[in-house]
Amino acid sequence: MKRILLLSGPIASGKTSISAALKEFHGFVSISSGSFLRAQLAARNEPLDRHRLQELGDSLDMSTDFSWLIESVASPAIHGRPAVENWLLDAVRKPRQVELFRIRFGDAVKHVHICAPESVLQQRYVARGTADLNEYIASVAHPNEQSARSLSGFADIVLDTHTYTPFRIADQIMKVWEM
Repeated sequence: MKRILLLSGPIASGKTSISAALKEFHGFVSISSGSFLRAQLAARNEPLDRHRLQELGDSLDMSTDFSWLIESVASPAIHGRPAVENWLLDAVRKPRQVELFRIRFGDAVKHVHICAPESVLQQRYVARGTADLNEYIASVAHPNEQSARSLSGFADIVLDTHTYTPFRIADQIMKVWEM
């Protein structure tokens, strides 16, 4: 049975940690929209910062009616490896993206939104050591991030990463297909 997991959540909510647990314990394979966007920026000799990635994703959303994520990233990955059963897209950001995945892949798709209290998100972001709180605040203000935060209402389940470990969340995610 094919499973396509769409994972959403704010910056620093734990998407990377949960993705690692899903890969390690449940055999998920990543579909990387970030790699696709970075390759596009690199081909244009543009800097690879968060703001430019967000802007390019938004531009592609507008020019393709949000279908670039399926047509240019997900479908080629899935069709290129037909034996893989568990797929993970850990950066869904817009309601229309979720809608298009559900239309294209039906019941194989489940959408999980993760969250944590704002103070925890800020602490996690700063603890990464690569940026400061001002950069976090600027990133959170971007419409793309605001859209990602709003996806809890479209999710099959919402899980708090401040309450559960990534491994526990991964186990709970697997139960979503049983609902």
